[in-house]
Amino acid sequence: MKTKPHIKINFAFGYFLLALLFTPFLSYSQKQQDIPRPRGPIDFSETSNIVIYLVIPAIIIITFLILRKTLSGKVEDKEGVKKSIDERNK
Repeated sequence: MKTKPHIKINFAFGYFLLALLFTPFLSYSQKQQDIPRPRGPIDFSETSNIVIYLVIPAIIIITFLILRKTLSGKVEDKEGVKKSIDERNK
C-alpha cells in the first residue's frame, strides 16, 4: 500500500516545527555566563585589535585570491593538455 504524499509533508512540517521550537533553548545553553563581553566600537589604538581585526583577515583574503588564481591556472592547463591529447588521437 502506497503512502500518501501529504502525510510525508506533515511529518516534515512537524520536524521543522520541533527544530524551530528547540532552537532558542539550544542557543541559550551555548551562552557562557561569566565571560566578559565587549560593548561598543572596536578600539584600534591597541595593537592586538589591529592585528586581530585588520591584519589577519587581510592575510586570509590575499591568500585566498592567490590560491584561487593559481588553481584556476592549473585547471586551464589540464584542459589544454586534454585537448591536445584528443587532437593527437584523431
